[in-house]
Amino acid sequence: MAAEEAIIAKNLVKRYGDFEAVRGISFTVKRGEAFALLGPNGAGKTTTVRMLTTLTRITSGEAYVNGYDVKKEGLMVRRSIGLVPDISNLYEELTVEENLKFTANLYDAPKENVARLIKEFNLPAKRKFGKLSSGFKRRVTIAAALVHEPEILFLDEPTNGLDVHSAKALRALIRELNKRGMTIFLTTHNMVEAETIPQRVAIMNKGKIIAEGTRTELPKLIGKGTRIRLQVEPLSNKLLDALSAYGPTFDEGDIVITVPDADAFMAELCKLREELGFKVLKVSTEAPSIEEVFIELTTEVPKGGACGCGGCPL
Repeated sequence: MAAEEAIIAKNLVKRYGDFEAVRGISFTVKRGEAFALLGPNGAGKTTTVRMLTTLTRITSGEAYVNGYDVKKEGLMVRRSIGLVPDISNLYEELTVEENLKFTANLYDAPKENVARLIKEFNLPAKRKFGKLSSGFKRRVTIAAALVHEPEILFLDEPTNGLDVHSAKALRALIRELNKRGMTIFLTTHNMVEAETIPQRVAIMNKGKIIAEGTRTELPKLIGKGTRIRLQVEPLSNKLLDALSAYGPTFDEGDIVITVPDADAFMAELCKLREELGFKVLKVSTEAPSIEEVFIELTTEVPKGGACGCGGCPL
């Protein structure tokens, strides 16, 4: 395993009887990278995390985490990672401090790590875990996953069930951990997380990875080009005729078009300005969002047509 790769998955498969939850997926995660598995519920994301973190046996394929073979060196894998499951695994009746100390003892981690994390995460040390808000419970669960100073942090649906403010604060915390050099592997069906946390995203659906790339690479997969917002003065019929090939629409005073090549269009716009004598008040570009890519790649067209009636001409 190359030193720069924190995680390698090769043809991972997980079967439960006749059901294939994960269907031969492969990917790598670099050290210090934030990587997300994005997919709907039931896509196989949690099963993938459970295989990588040794919580469920791999049916076939290979996986290496921090250079350790997940199948053969499970103990070393577990000692080198932190895991934040979708449902907290801490004890409701223990205080925050007691939970962190208990976790530290399991890993033989230095006791001073507990005090440091309580201060750094601004945690209520003496309050019972079960009495905390959902947002604080997630913060404590992350602190517990970090108490032994792991090299990789796995987070399964980290903001699931949180209110807007708690989710925003938690995303900021995850980004900060990544900025410090920690490798982040998260699963999510939340588009805000997919847009704001990872450097690379793999879209998973029905047990398979159907697309993978950076936030700028993924939009190119659906071939929708770049969206241009434009304001000009004066707006003439001649200009609209010249833009007709791009299917212009209007939104809050902007002309909105989609072009296959933004650079080529900007050169064309400069020529049109010289010919028609208008002034450009505003121009901006927008690539398709991760959400648009996700919907395009995961939406199924019913057999026989685009609607559910079996194929009407509408």
